[in-house]
Amino acid sequence: MTTLVVRQCKYSRIQTLFAPGNKSHIKYRTFHPYPAMLKNLIINRDATLPHYRQLSDQIIDQIQQGYLQSGSRLPSTRQLSQQLGIHRKSVVHAYEALALQDWIYTATGRGTFVSDDLPETGAEPLLTSLPESNAPSPPSDLHLPEYMNIDESVTHLPYHLDDGLPDPRLIPFVELERAWKSALRRGNQYHRLGYASPQGIRPLREAIADYLSKTRGLMVTADHILLTRGVTHAFHLTLTAMLKPGDKVIVPELNWANGNNAIRFHGGEILKARIDEKGLDTEHVAKLMAQHKVRMIYLTPHHQYPTTLIMPAARRIQLLELARAHGVYVFEDDYDFDFHYGNVPIMPLASARHDGLLLYAGSFTKAISPAFRVGYLVGNPALISELTKIRRIVDRQGDPTLEHALLELFRLDVLPRSLRRARGVYQKRRDVLARLLTAELGEVADFKVPDGGMAIWTRFREDIDLEAASKQAFHLGLSFSSGSQYGKEWNATRLGFASSTEAELREAVRILSTCIAS
Repeated sequence: MTTLVVRQCKYSRIQTLFAPGNKSHIKYRTFHPYPAMLKNLIINRDATLPHYRQLSDQIIDQIQQGYLQSGSRLPSTRQLSQQLGIHRKSVVHAYEALALQDWIYTATGRGTFVSDDLPETGAEPLLTSLPESNAPSPPSDLHLPEYMNIDESVTHLPYHLDDGLPDPRLIPFVELERAWKSALRRGNQYHRLGYASPQGIRPLREAIADYLSKTRGLMVTADHILLTRGVTHAFHLTLTAMLKPGDKVIVPELNWANGNNAIRFHGGEILKARIDEKGLDTEHVAKLMAQHKVRMIYLTPHHQYPTTLIMPAARRIQLLELARAHGVYVFEDDYDFDFHYGNVPIMPLASARHDGLLLYAGSFTKAISPAFRVGYLVGNPALISELTKIRRIVDRQGDPTLEHALLELFRLDVLPRSLRRARGVYQKRRDVLARLLTAELGEVADFKVPDGGMAIWTRFREDIDLEAASKQAFHLGLSFSSGSQYGKEWNATRLGFASSTEAELREAVRILSTCIAS
């Protein structure tokens, strides 16, 4: 098939034909004599995006909106660089990138033009920013429930009594940097930097198995462990595999909000069990299990979230007996086992006999920093194998480089030593915050000094408006949760101490006291 190319001359509408042979298919290529006007091109010199990318993205946008039609001639690279006040090389780079994607083409001796092969579009108003009222709506059939709207915690303020986060200033940065370099450079890079098992690299799983055996009494191997991006990820995978719509899950009446949301999102029905001064009330759990067919129990027995209460041994034994008797799975979230300040921490439920009905989850979020997304899920190897298959389709793998770096920290005993150091620092900060709360807020606040964890569960007098105090504190540079997710009847919140120095804690409590009193 022969193509007839018709070129429009600058001073005449007469067209020169180049079409020897068959004329059954004719393609008209029109060269516009004058450059098109490019609308509202803006180069942000403070942006991290390179100038050529900013330019190419805006030209693509104008083509898609119909301002630049097929065949439109673009300004020369010199003209455009002068117009925008950027280096000519940036414009050249932008044009080259657009040409590689077939948005534009260059005709030698004539200029640069918008591609002929693009579909025609009608021009629409071109805006440098989209007003919020005109923002595109989500698809009509996408209706996320209200509980999915979660206000993220404020981290940019100078002072914070947070949910119980670690202090990143205590991270062993030098050792971690060395470990990361080692992970990138050592060994066969094809294997280290390629695809890995979605279950996580085996050497790290072996190191974690050994660590859990020594610190928690878990007799497990690498095959019992699935590396995840944290407890949230581990719980999501578990619910995806095991929960059907309508299945009932027992949780403490005061519980991790995101855990409750995950259960609801998977179609589960939540049954709330009472908590008392000893944590989850297993007698009430037994009544719920007698009345309902329960699929799973979720709990945080070591430092109950949010109250930090420790579940005593007798209740732990009773809970496992109930699970075995009813064939109910137990998900044990041990989010901060490493930070216990008593003489000897109580061993996890997972360390006792559970007949394969227990899944144990932990992470290095509290040990290092929330930015380091590595956690682990421990369970029956057959179940772990199935969960690994699910993980593969939602998250092909974790972060092998980070996993190798963590392995190096284990091999050099850096991580255990770092945890011991941080534990001592956090215990002192706990004691400081407790003294400050007693001195400044003793008449309006009630709390028990926790044996572990990174926050103090604090209940306030019923006439104290925590919502108003939280908003006022925000304007004074302090972030703390109003505790609204726990209900007004509790009028309580978690006041984190681990991430602040003693001086920062003093200022934070001063601001809090001011806001409570006003």
